[in-house]
Amino acid sequence: MKKILALAFPLIISQLIAMALVLTDVWMMSRLSVSAIAAGGLGASVFSFIFIIASSTVSCVANLIAIAYGQRIARPEFGNQQIRLAVKGAVMLSVFLSVILTFSFAFVPELLALAGQPSELAAPAMQYVDTLKWAMLPSLLLLVLRGLTSAFGNVRSIMVMSLMTVTLNVPISYVLAFELDLGLAGLGAGTSMAALIVMLGYGAWVFKRPQYKSFAPWLNIEDYSLKLMNPLLAMGLPIALAALLEHGLIYGGTLMAGTIGVAALALHQILLQCLSFTWNINFGFAQAAAILVGQDFGADDYEGIKRTSIRSFALTSVLSIVLAGGFMLWPELIAGMFNLDAELTKLLIAVLWVVALSFIVDAWQLLAINLLRGMKIVVTPTIMTAIGYWLFGLPAAWLLMQKFGLGGIWAGIGIGLGVTGILLLAQLLASLNRSMQVRLAH
Repeated sequence: MKKILALAFPLIISQLIAMALVLTDVWMMSRLSVSAIAAGGLGASVFSFIFIIASSTVSCVANLIAIAYGQRIARPEFGNQQIRLAVKGAVMLSVFLSVILTFSFAFVPELLALAGQPSELAAPAMQYVDTLKWAMLPSLLLLVLRGLTSAFGNVRSIMVMSLMTVTLNVPISYVLAFELDLGLAGLGAGTSMAALIVMLGYGAWVFKRPQYKSFAPWLNIEDYSLKLMNPLLAMGLPIALAALLEHGLIYGGTLMAGTIGVAALALHQILLQCLSFTWNINFGFAQAAAILVGQDFGADDYEGIKRTSIRSFALTSVLSIVLAGGFMLWPELIAGMFNLDAELTKLLIAVLWVVALSFIVDAWQLLAINLLRGMKIVVTPTIMTAIGYWLFGLPAAWLLMQKFGLGGIWAGIGIGLGVTGILLLAQLLASLNRSMQVRLAH
């Protein structure tokens, strides 16, 4: 338990700090104008959708390094070589994806027009995107560095790195947006500059330390080849697809909420922020558990995998139940935080218990899919997310919306997350049993 908590706590804090970065950008947009919030939000949504493809593909380097870290126990030289090659492959993939996806932003105005977005928002949204897109490469390289240090258990440095990003982003963005009167373009440029500075600083700190020095990507240049990206693509593309499927469930719910009315849509956005808060906490636990499982998997310690899986499931369940209970017991705090009127507060209270139950099943499916990734199992979980989210979640949300409105939408989302969680946990148990049988056979 202590090992999981020691890894999880700094990762949770770093996730919450990342949320603070988004909130500070929204606050500065609000200081510009109401239209700036709308345009900036539209631009941020476009960037986030594209970035999730790249980040989901690259971030699996943490799983590969954790497995190689476990392999060092029996074969030190082989394990170190695998870590070195994983780092180089992730750097190559980061550059490759950044070049391709940065060019893809040129087609965004046409896509916004096809999606029927207001023409008056497209231009300012692109001002924000055109400067924010330069944050992609440093952000991906930070994921590589984070994967290396987290696999080695040095998660406190990740927390400090996240804090430094926010600390730099706020003043730089403020000066560019307001003092130099660059508006939304200044906010995007500030985020990009902060990401670049932190990436360079964190990279210098990491590779000066003896335990990471030999893994520096500029050493052993002869290692580089295109095939280094293959293990990352084999794991990362199914992970990226799973992430897009989950976003499809959430954004599908958003579109349904918009058909009910403005009040329902506004409240849906607030509830999504609540889900995001609990997701970031549970993601910290899931990351920590996946790192430990990856290390045990690399060391062929299947008893360790089983032990970590059981303990992390117990911790995540207790935490998510406590969080859900807090939301259900004190909905007035949320209403006050977002300055809701009496009508919206009444609707919030009526729906929040359904949303709180979604927090619990979301924690289960998030943990299960990360534990499976720690064992390099990614294709089957992606198929299960497609079944749970799209065959159960979206149809259930649509049908229940007809009778229960916003509460029905969230019940459908909860069903989708719940079915996915059950399927993934069944897959996890089957994988553990199969691994134990193979080991006993040998």
